Amino acid sequence: MKLSKYKIVAVILALALLYGCDGNTPLMKAVMDGNVEETKALLSSGAPVDGRNNYQWTALMHAARQGNTTLAGILLDNGADINAQDENGLTPLIRATIKGHDDMVALLIRRGADVNLTDGSDSTAMHWAANRGHETIVRLLLEAGADISTRNVQMVTPLEMATSKGYGNIILMLRKAEQNR
Repeated sequence: MKLSKYKIVAVILALALLYGCDGNTPLMKAVMDGNVEETKALLSSGAPVDGRNNYQWTALMHAARQGNTTLAGILLDNGADINAQDENGLTPLIRATIKGHDDMVALLIRRGADVNLTDGSDSTAMHWAANRGHETIVRLLLEAGADISTRNVQMVTPLEMATSKGYGNIILMLRKAEQNR
């Protein structure tokens, strides 16, 4: 089958409209819009739950970043990879941690997220929580058995990060966790 150059251009334009320049899938767009019904409809019609955009994000990463636990639950119920990593190694758990979404972090932990996965700089969710001063998330990660001795590429532990930022309560939590190891 030979396509004319005009038909090829039409197909390319249609794909650009469908996926956008960043490669976000229709499912990702529904999640980013917070549209529960459209998300369910796309999933029930066979949309790939773990489709990737140009930055290797999944729909679950978008839900986690936004703190939308309803959509995250729907995606997980439909088989989303809870430990998927983007081009920088960030997982849904790390994305939720960076944004300080306590409820999302709790959901992801309950659903089996690996709390010790590292990103491209060898930082864990605990590094990010300690660095951002997210006390509740530090507590959730500790309760889930997060490793507090991991050093990132800068050779820094979560405790050292919290200390450099002066986050007193986090310092106390991490020191207590160190003593209880």
